[in-house]
Amino acid sequence: MKSSEIFLKSLQIRDELKKNNDFSDNPIDDSLLPVLPFRISNKIKLIIIGQDPTVKLPESRKSIEYTLNLDKNGSLKNYIFQICNALEIDFKHIYATNIFKYFYTIPPERILSVLENHFEKNLELLIEELSNYPKVPIITLGLPVLQLLVDTNAQVNYYWNHKGITRKSGGVFNYCEAKDNKLNRDFFPFPHQPSYSGKVFYKNTFIDYLNFMKSNI
Repeated sequence: MKSSEIFLKSLQIRDELKKNNDFSDNPIDDSLLPVLPFRISNKIKLIIIGQDPTVKLPESRKSIEYTLNLDKNGSLKNYIFQICNALEIDFKHIYATNIFKYFYTIPPERILSVLENHFEKNLELLIEELSNYPKVPIITLGLPVLQLLVDTNAQVNYYWNHKGITRKSGGVFNYCEAKDNKLNRDFFPFPHQPSYSGKVFYKNTFIDYLNFMKSNI
């Protein structure tokens, strides 16, 4: 799919949901346009799936043009650079997209039922979008994305083999197989950048999990 097609379909989904299935406690914000996937090159070697573009500061949302703000320097871009470097994939060969490409009034992970109710149509678009890259490895960012694609009990640290209350991994890593998720594609769950920065376990395990991923793609 071309970016223009993805944009138009996400706009249609947004407007249909706004009209027929909106939530009074966190309505869709249709004052801002959907955010485009981030892609530099047509030669894609890594797909990154985020949740939605609704950052905490409303004024900052107006400046978001591409998924995960990867066209701008910052902590999230640096995080993705670390992942790419460990996998020996050039940053210019990534494709980043969100499940939900439009904005909500407040960050919707606070009211997960909104995302659950708006998930089906957005998932259909995501599957169609990623069909362009059938053999490209996928990582997901954040707990809500994982739980939407698997189930509400799924945990990122399970795939990273977190051991009890310790800050260490048992080293027996996993990825989410296609048969076990709604995307119908294998993917590797990662914490979002704030969780990575704030939790010692993820920092301790980061390189080991990336080495596991590298050996399985």
